[in-house]
Amino acid sequence: MARVYCGYDLNLNTRNLRFSGLPIGVFNFSVKWHHLLVFVDQLGVTTNFQDTKLYESNQLLAMPLYILQSQFLFARHMERALDALCVHGSFVPNIVRLILDTVFRGLDNGHQQFNMNINLELVIKEEVEEESIEDVSLGGYESDAEQVTRGVSKSTIEKLEQKSCSPCDGDGCCCICLEEFEGGREKVVEIPCSHLFHNKCIVEWLKRNNSCPLCRCKVEEEE
Repeated sequence: MARVYCGYDLNLNTRNLRFSGLPIGVFNFSVKWHHLLVFVDQLGVTTNFQDTKLYESNQLLAMPLYILQSQFLFARHMERALDALCVHGSFVPNIVRLILDTVFRGLDNGHQQFNMNINLELVIKEEVEEESIEDVSLGGYESDAEQVTRGVSKSTIEKLEQKSCSPCDGDGCCCICLEEFEGGREKVVEIPCSHLFHNKCIVEWLKRNNSCPLCRCKVEEEE
């Protein structure tokens, strides 16, 4: 199950001590999204993790500080800025509250104008059990020894007979790549069950499988 976490860092710096006009607050938003894939064993113990940075967004918002007379209006501006940065909605109220608290502390300390840097780290954390990874790697099949096919030996592949296509072969096709044989123009490979395939196609097939793609007859010769 995937969960979203949020880390934050807020700092406020005084700017332009000598100014004329309305006091201004400048809010610099920086949001970084990560995907944290955590691998756990059967006991729930973390065995490895992969942290991938998805993207980063930045936005600057400047507003006259008289807007603080209406905290509701100030919060609406902050919410819209965070929404534009795709911040998860469940975190927005707490982030806005932290911004407000920091602003008022700054004003109490005599900061008539300021820059505030708001750095957010949002992480999508997903835990994956090792057994699930193995199931995917086997294409969704059970890891039963009889279901895990293996290729034939190199010596068996080298013994396969190559032949030129005859005119009647030219009417057929290789069932692996589904391309037609060109009678008399190319070499094909005949396996023990007498089925024909392009050389490259059947060699790659037999590196991973030990039977004919059509009839499933075993290709590996028994000793």
